[in-house]
Amino acid sequence: MIWWCKNLAFKSNIHTLNNRFIPYSFIKMKNKIQILVLSLVVVFGFCWLSEAKYNLTWDELKQFNSQKVTISQASDSGLWKYYTQLAKWSNILEDDERLATISSGLWDYAYAQFDSRKKIAKQKSVAEKTDFLDEYRWDIMMEEEFPFDKCVWWYNTIDNISFANDFPTALTLAIWYRESGCGYYLPANGDGPFQIVSKDYGNGEITEEIFKQTIQDFIDFAKWKIESYNNRSDDEFLPLELSYTSFDYTWVVSFAALYNWWTRTGGMVQPNAPKYVFDGYGDNYANAKKYGLFPAFLKLISWELNNI
Repeated sequence: MIWWCKNLAFKSNIHTLNNRFIPYSFIKMKNKIQILVLSLVVVFGFCWLSEAKYNLTWDELKQFNSQKVTISQASDSGLWKYYTQLAKWSNILEDDERLATISSGLWDYAYAQFDSRKKIAKQKSVAEKTDFLDEYRWDIMMEEEFPFDKCVWWYNTIDNISFANDFPTALTLAIWYRESGCGYYLPANGDGPFQIVSKDYGNGEITEEIFKQTIQDFIDFAKWKIESYNNRSDDEFLPLELSYTSFDYTWVVSFAALYNWWTRTGGMVQPNAPKYVFDGYGDNYANAKKYGLFPAFLKLISWELNNI
């Protein structure tokens, strides 16, 4: 059985993730008929189970495959919730071979689905990001090296949470840089790496779990600010829209102003503290010692295009 599965994997160009077989064709399939989907799930479900410690019964296998279909139909944020919850269950249930086998298999499957969607979104956004960078990067005046070694160390984690919440990853990173220099610690004031004054995370060392929570808290806070601003809009108020794949100069600058300190000029939100946004960008801010949020955002988009 194991030989047959591995032979099938070779012939079908199957992707392996954590030693479990998942076909590219199944991950990308969206509009195929349900019978074909279920057939693939059953076939490759057997292949995955052939290497599992616990062999599910036929009824358990049907329930397992039914859960996979449910997971595949979830939204991006729903997939991320499945994945994070299943990760917790896998650790809790590791002493129960049956439940560990089920949760681990669904955990891998949820992430494979999530990661496949994220890669598609990234590829679709390359042209827009390239055009945006080509238009605005020429006014970056600072020659100091940007601390990529610190700011992209946790890139995959920040990218996953940003994608799950449909928020630009480079903007999450730029805020982290501007607020705490991409420091992986809890600042003394208790406001966390993203300096959210309504939160109290304590100070000192930070754990991965707390760090992930601060990222989610930042995006929730950012979306609340955007929603509050858009709900106040009138004929002169330009709405603010940001997503994982879409943004423009006005939206980024307006968000930076909203996050820090803002004023309204005509139909656009402007920063009351322009150095926070523009330090190191343009002749007026050429002598800055730290990148403002906008040039930091550009630097991070450039890194994404060159490394992802």
